Amino acid sequence: MRFERTAAFLRDAARLPPEHYAMFRDAVHKYFVPALEQGAHKGSVPWPVRLRIHKLTGTRVYSLTWNFASPDGRATFEFDTGDDGSPVILWRRIGDHSIYDRP
Repeated sequence: MRFERTAAFLRDAARLPPEHYAMFRDAVHKYFVPALEQGAHKGSVPWPVRLRIHKLTGTRVYSLTWNFASPDGRATFEFDTGDDGSPVILWRRIGDHSIYDRP
């Protein structure tokens, strides 16, 4: 599984304090990637409850919450396919609850 980031994600990430982005990366590597490897994206196993992954209504976009308070840490992503047909996670936005205005 490959990860790609939108320009909006990169702008959002640049505005985050480094320690907040580090918390996101830690959650991705510690919980998200292992769940992907076990097939959570295919429904084989559930997503880790602590990440509160859910699909945003009426979209292809999913939300991941890595922290609930101070900082309010959230990211949005979608499943895509690379040019070679391989699966890709496209990270769309990162920040606080306000990213849901334009996920």
